[in-house]
Amino acid sequence: MNSYTIINPTFIQSNMMNNTAVIKQMISMFLGQGMEDFRALKEMVENKDLSGIKSKAHHIKPTMEYIGASNLRLQFQELENLASTDSAYNDLKDHFTTMEKDFLEAMKELKHYASTLS
Repeated sequence: MNSYTIINPTFIQSNMMNNTAVIKQMISMFLGQGMEDFRALKEMVENKDLSGIKSKAHHIKPTMEYIGASNLRLQFQELENLASTDSAYNDLKDHFTTMEKDFLEAMKELKHYASTLS
């Protein structure tokens, strides 16, 4: 799995000044805290907690940029927008379901990328 579809290792490296120790630390932190935040977001979606969804999506969004997942960041932005407007809940839920697949793929890619760092 050398071709990543969501994350961008080159971007991560330049963002972290090619410091492998910092990259590993950031990935480890994100795999832990990022997954925790995402689980909380999923629960908020299930509970139709629009203000919580808006806040949590906003909180997670910048991290997507750190890992070079710009498209995923845009998906979080869209989720935040859907939670901020009077959008139909089904639209928000459908968007979240699609986004969840990409987020979980990004986590898988991050784990793989971390395993390639020496």
